[in-house]
Amino acid sequence: MDVGKRKINEVFTNNRTLEIPFFQRSYVWSDKNWSRFIDDVRYVSDNKREHFMGSLILKQRCTPSNCTGDYRNIVDGQQRLTTLLLMFKVICNIKDIGEFFDFNFRNLLNKEGNNLKILHNHNDIEIFEAILDGNLSDDLTNKYKSNNILLCYNYFLTKKDVLREIKEDVILNNLYFVVIDLFETEDEQQIFDTINSLGVSLTTAELLKNELFKRKDEELYGKTWKEAFEGDEDIRSFWDMELTSGRLYRVNIDLLLQSYLLIKSGAKEKYIGLDSLFYNYKEYMRDYRIYESKETKDEFIYDLVNYANLYRKNINKNIIFSDVDKNSRLDRLNLIIFSLGITTIVPYILYVVKNIDDDDEKNGIFMHLESFLMRRLICKETNKDYNNLFAKLIRKEVLSLDALKKELFNFGDIANKFPDNDELYKAFFENNLTNQQARLVLYIMELSVRNDKLHSTSLLPINSYSLEHMMPKKWRNNWGDNLNELQANERDRLLLKLGNLMIITCSLNSSIRDSSWNIKLEGNLKHGGLKKFAAGLDISDECLSYEEWNESRINDRILELYELSKEIWQV
Repeated sequence: MDVGKRKINEVFTNNRTLEIPFFQRSYVWSDKNWSRFIDDVRYVSDNKREHFMGSLILKQRCTPSNCTGDYRNIVDGQQRLTTLLLMFKVICNIKDIGEFFDFNFRNLLNKEGNNLKILHNHNDIEIFEAILDGNLSDDLTNKYKSNNILLCYNYFLTKKDVLREIKEDVILNNLYFVVIDLFETEDEQQIFDTINSLGVSLTTAELLKNELFKRKDEELYGKTWKEAFEGDEDIRSFWDMELTSGRLYRVNIDLLLQSYLLIKSGAKEKYIGLDSLFYNYKEYMRDYRIYESKETKDEFIYDLVNYANLYRKNINKNIIFSDVDKNSRLDRLNLIIFSLGITTIVPYILYVVKNIDDDDEKNGIFMHLESFLMRRLICKETNKDYNNLFAKLIRKEVLSLDALKKELFNFGDIANKFPDNDELYKAFFENNLTNQQARLVLYIMELSVRNDKLHSTSLLPINSYSLEHMMPKKWRNNWGDNLNELQANERDRLLLKLGNLMIITCSLNSSIRDSSWNIKLEGNLKHGGLKKFAAGLDISDECLSYEEWNESRINDRILELYELSKEIWQV
């Protein structure tokens, strides 16, 4: 890269055209930004002192074969440069010095088409050029009445008295930027994100969109990318929805793009992570010659959109707020993924959905994956290597239940072993799960054994339930049974086991939570107890009939839950 201090006329050199990527986000500055901008300009004009206006990131690009001159993309700085030109246009109109504007902000040697030194994006280009060309009509004013570029222009018109006093030559010679000029091969996303680490970064989707579509591709963009990702507010909200991915937060569209690249590349190791995703896309498109012909690039775009539609149909974070069909193996898998944040399995799910037509085969695979994930969860096995495991399933083209079983029962892979019944039994009596994990285990157990025909109400979404310890953690307050130290330690150990946990529809009041077993069951005059908030749950019904709850009952229930889990999540 080349980095240097540049004044306005050094940014807008004679033969240079600065292009905002055609499908970039719209101009978004508002009156707060415009007011600050005018204050800065007045200061410079009055004091004739240099003033730093921030950094610009420009990127060299191939010059169109039918054009001459220097073309650069604006990676960062479109808001300031757009505002600058609109302000100069108003100043030049007020002072009737249109030639000053044309000399500095038009390529006068270019006699074809619009010769402005900034080419704007698809949302703003018509109103931007109409204003700067002096062709603003009533129809355009009405069409773009809510557009920020028109609002900015009108704002400056209300400040005519201030702008009339601005010395345009002083501004031209004293406002400066630090320009970071990137070569064509450099990674603009990494540089942009580093500089704007405390701001709003350009997303992988925005960068990829600008990479795939140029100004001449507006029709293709409209019927592919725009329809799939920007069609209406619901679609945009879906793709912008935040997901938990390990310790990180991602959005749906990033997970789709990472999944698609992993699938298309045959799960090459260098494409497994979400980091440097845009850079990986550019490398993939170069290696696989996506730009070799229009047909190749169009095929790539249509295929990506096809996967986007599959993703929206099959990957559902909102399952944690929705009713779950116990017979839908994909619903159950989504529930596990988004309750635990195990999104590394998503690429393999999309791979299966795309390539297997037989529903029985798909359901068999999803059922086996559920057993694998839930047994490992109960056994507290790590999920740190899941990204490599599920990438390997794509790489080895695992597209049948038999092939999946062979891979998951490869006990040479210790990190991703499939726990057997002995290990599961041991886990139920020894392991403590987090509240979130325990709630999921108990919820899916209830979902699996429940016969809704025998219940007047259906099972609520998982996020409607909280977790309750039947014998309370503070048992010493009201459960004191004159235990010796060894007995007390054993009771403390059992408190956190699944056998002592219950899902309920409402957290118990503090006056009930630590009370004796009888009050905890029945509640008091003001607050309900377990019988009210756990009623109708098959895996809890028997517990609510006991006259006492103690260590023996907990151990019995641990064994019952183990036997149940062994049947639900079979090896």
